[in-house]
Amino acid sequence: MIPPSMSPPTAKRRTSRPVTLAIDMGGSHIKAALLDATGHLLSERLRMDTPDPLTPKRLLQTLVGVAKSLDGHDRVSIGVNGLVHGGCIYAIAVTADPAFRGFDLAGKLRRRDRRPVRLLNDAQMHGLGFIRGRGVEMVITLGTGLGSALFIDGKLGPHVQFLSGAGNEDLKGGDYGDLALRALGRKRWSRRVGRLIDLLHRLTNFDHLFIGGGNARQLSLDLPRDVTRGDNSAALVGAVRMWEWDVG
Repeated sequence: MIPPSMSPPTAKRRTSRPVTLAIDMGGSHIKAALLDATGHLLSERLRMDTPDPLTPKRLLQTLVGVAKSLDGHDRVSIGVNGLVHGGCIYAIAVTADPAFRGFDLAGKLRRRDRRPVRLLNDAQMHGLGFIRGRGVEMVITLGTGLGSALFIDGKLGPHVQFLSGAGNEDLKGGDYGDLALRALGRKRWSRRVGRLIDLLHRLTNFDHLFIGGGNARQLSLDLPRDVTRGDNSAALVGAVRMWEWDVG
C-alpha cells in the first residue's frame, strides 16, 4: 500500500472525460497520474519505488493503493516492464519469479478497482505516444533496462522483450541499462547504443525509430534523421491512446 505521505493532492475536476489513471511501471520506479481525454495532467505525478522483491501479490497491492490515492478516474492504463499478452503478464524484466507467468494483472485490478483496465508492455505504451501511425515505427526505452516496441501502420507488431535468464544475479539492466551506463561511462555506453540502433535497423528496416526512457538524455550521439529522441511525457499520451488505437 502507498504511505499516506505519498498521496498527492486531490485532482482538479475537469469536464474532459473520460479520466484515465496512467500507471508506468519500470524496473526501479512506478509513476502514476490522472489524465484528461487529451492526455493533459489532472493531478500531480505520483512516484514510488517498485516493490523489491517484486511478487504478483505485492504488485497488485501497490497498484490498488495507487488507484485509491488517485481516485476519480474512469479507466486504468498500465505499462509494465515485461512480456504482456491479453491483459496478463508472462515475465517481468527485473525478476525471474515464475509466479508471474500468466498473472492476470488487468483482471485482478479490474475486480478490485471496479473500472476497466488495459495492460501493455511499458515500451508499447510509450510508443503509442510517439508514433505517427505510418509505416514501420520502432521505439526503444533506455532506463533500468532496455524496452522495445514495434508498430506497423499504427498497429502493434511482434514484441521482443529483453529479459535476464533464471539464475542471473544481475536482473536489472543487461547491456544497455543503468548498470551498463555506470560501468562503461556515457561515451562508451552511447557507442554501444549506437551499434544497437544499427542492428535494429537491419533487423526491422524501420522507417523511424523513437528513443525514450529516463536515460535517453544520456546519449551523446549524432542521431540520423530517421531516429528521434522523444520526451518522457509520451507515456502519458500513450496511456490515453491505448483506448483509442487498435492495439490488438
